Amino acid sequence: MDTSQEQDRRVAISPPSLCPPPEPYSYGIKVGRTLHLAGQVALDPSGAIVGSTVGEQAEQVWENILAVLEEAGGGAADIVKVLYYLADIRDFEQEMVVRRRVFEGLVLPAVTGIQVAALGLPGLLLEVDVTAELSQ
Repeated sequence: MDTSQEQDRRVAISPPSLCPPPEPYSYGIKVGRTLHLAGQVALDPSGAIVGSTVGEQAEQVWENILAVLEEAGGGAADIVKVLYYLADIRDFEQEMVVRRRVFEGLVLPAVTGIQVAALGLPGLLLEVDVTAELSQ
């Protein structure tokens, strides 16, 4: 398959409600019904970090994730895999409280949590990466 055909299979998803990516990447790439999201952090539409705790940041992170999913025609029910990165793994419960609310009444996705030495910007405590299988 040549490069132009490969590019035609991939659709970039960039919700207008999110700040422009700080680096050259797409917020989501849809290939067929599969949606791969870039790791989402607690940035508001202006690019400012929201929250000083993992729980506060998780609220913004999941808002951003759901915005990308909605732009692609999906929602929380379509998420099959969650990978989260924490500056301190002992804070996982704060993220889990928000995640439980997001997936209330839904089939729970597979989840992996990892502690990292640092995230992309000072003040970030959490990054969440998801994969979704869209119904349409």
